[in-house]
Amino acid sequence: MKWNRIAALAVCCGALAACGSQRADDASAAAEAFLTALADGDAAAVCAALAPETAQALASSEDQTCEQAVAALDLPTGTVGETDVWGDRAQVRTGTDVLFLAELDEGWKVVAAGCEPQGERPYECEVSA
Repeated sequence: MKWNRIAALAVCCGALAACGSQRADDASAAAEAFLTALADGDAAAVCAALAPETAQALASSEDQTCEQAVAALDLPTGTVGETDVWGDRAQVRTGTDVLFLAELDEGWKVVAAGCEPQGERPYECEVSA
């Protein structure tokens, strides 16, 4: 009986790890799509990769459409590096940037980009809601 419980626990832990790994892969893929759109200069795709609140905040802050505001930004591009997921939030590091993502009904979306650490203070991000 004891071994059955241990085996069941091992199966559950393995399933949770696979779930966590899949979520990290999904967040990484969303970040990669965002970075590719940036590198390609595809402002519409960049805006589509942003969380709706972030796209709206960007447009409002520049008093332009999201696409116009993105075209004026100089966000770093790069390749996806380490991805950390905590529930429905993720942090993705590139060689020159840190992105923050949220898992929404429509999938993972970028909520902040162009982020730099500020020591003990919160990150400072060029784009955020």
